[in-house]
Amino acid sequence: MKIAVCYNDDWHHRHNLNDLELTANESVADMAREVAEPLGAELVPVRDDIVGALRRLKQFDVVFDLCEGVLGRPHWEMHFALGLEMFGIPNANVESIATGLCIDKLLVKRLLRAAGLPSPRAWHGEEGGTWIVKPSREDAGIGIDAASVVTGAAAVEARVREVTETYKQPALVEEFIEGREFNQAMYFTVDGPILLPPGEIVFDPSLAARERVVGWKAKWATNSREDLATRNVTPAVIDDTLRREIGDLARSAASVLSLSGYCRFDMRQSIDGKLWIVDINPNPDISAIAGFRKALAAAGIPFPDFLNALMMAALARRRRS
Repeated sequence: MKIAVCYNDDWHHRHNLNDLELTANESVADMAREVAEPLGAELVPVRDDIVGALRRLKQFDVVFDLCEGVLGRPHWEMHFALGLEMFGIPNANVESIATGLCIDKLLVKRLLRAAGLPSPRAWHGEEGGTWIVKPSREDAGIGIDAASVVTGAAAVEARVREVTETYKQPALVEEFIEGREFNQAMYFTVDGPILLPPGEIVFDPSLAARERVVGWKAKWATNSREDLATRNVTPAVIDDTLRREIGDLARSAASVLSLSGYCRFDMRQSIDGKLWIVDINPNPDISAIAGFRKALAAAGIPFPDFLNALMMAALARRRRS
């Protein structure tokens, strides 16, 4: 088979990001190379000529679409995935409609709550309470740090203005869930979904409650206080009951959103023991140091086997359409 791995090389458009946030540029390209190498695939950077990139990708039997947006617009990730579908190109990643839903974190919250699934309540102008304010259409921790967690209406409004002005998109404001943080990786094969062992983000006790967030410093500022104080432990040290609850919640959310490809669910467990879905990531980081790869390793699944399973599922979806 002719296989391509495409990725967005559009970071020259992202003038609103700071230098550390821009390191995501290098990480996407590195991840694309890591995916391409075991498959003998061709790398296709997507720059400013979107139609040209799609025409080039049409020459391949299957594509791994690692584009986290195009032309500097993260919410256009869905549009590029839709372009692949319109060109009849099998895509091993999450399909375009589900990608579009998950990019809009506020919409996802509404869909989950409408389906009876636990998502933290949104802010409606309350004076009290502790809230987290984040860009509604970003991933990779962009726009999130300890200053994102605020108390009181005035602080919420100030942070919303900052997020809106900096990232040129609506802000999402939801209740800050104090407690443990878990992540559940999942991928879809021709035989159905595979749940990988869940992981836990273990926060150092030196962090105050509102500092216990996995933001851009924890992800990109190597050896920073935030980086050193947030440790991914996979598999999580939890009992079977909690493991089943995390997996069942992930499966239910995946069904509501019609997910395919591979994805990761971020959850918080509040002090009373209840689980809350705080983020759903279609096409998460699958580089060698990412939590998803740690989950694959914990399950004893070689990375090439995972990639091949995604390709077979993509080709099967294409035959059914």
